[in-house]
Amino acid sequence: MDRQVLIESFRARERAALKDLDAIAGGRSLCSISRQGAPVPAAKYHEGTVAALAEARRAIEALADGPDGGQSARAALLDVRARWLAQSRTRGRTGPDWTGYLAGGLDGLEQMIDNDGGLDALDPRN
Repeated sequence: MDRQVLIESFRARERAALKDLDAIAGGRSLCSISRQGAPVPAAKYHEGTVAALAEARRAIEALADGPDGGQSARAALLDVRARWLAQSRTRGRTGPDWTGYLAGGLDGLEQMIDNDGGLDALDPRN
């Protein structure tokens, strides 16, 4: 799979998650929503999705082109997922907002892994 196609796939999913986040936020900033004092796990979910997808996209963009590009991209994406999994197990990352944020990030990454335009397409065994 072409690295640029994968990057564009991440960008498209980022845009969709940003749209979802904007719909939930109703045009308000996340800071103003958070200052209301009530947990906002739905907004945090979409924020986490955007953050994780952007992190994964940047990891792919940072890779040098080469013959093992697909394997390098796969390794980079699995590394991003491993970091998000580790965060979800970190002490202090609890509460509805953290739970929503980390769940959104992990879900976004898993969708890319399971999607035909994501990690599976990079696996030479497929």
